[in-house]
Amino acid sequence: MRKIVLIAAIAIMGFGSMSAQRGGGKRMSVEEQVTAMTKELNLTADQQKKITALYTDFQKKRTENTQTSREQMRAERDNLNKQVKAVLTADQQKKFDEMMQKRRGGGRPQDKK
Repeated sequence: MRKIVLIAAIAIMGFGSMSAQRGGGKRMSVEEQVTAMTKELNLTADQQKKITALYTDFQKKRTENTQTSREQMRAERDNLNKQVKAVLTADQQKKFDEMMQKRRGGGRPQDKK
């Protein structure tokens, strides 16, 4: 009996540490997101202000609308990405698309023909 309890406890601890290694579901703050984008895309101060405002507005809407469906959330996220891309230069837009592809787990984006 003791062995079973010990094995169960070890298994639970193992699964807990695995989810912690994957990020544990913690979302980045607006500031962290903009800082990461600034580093990756070399944003100007003006772009940082505009993107911070977009992400802040998105976060506010997200916390207010807790009954949003998955499809609606996806549409809102796509709209946010379109607004962000409108602030970026053509080179930054390409890098942004690559960042989004990696974030979704797709690795390298497919070449469009």
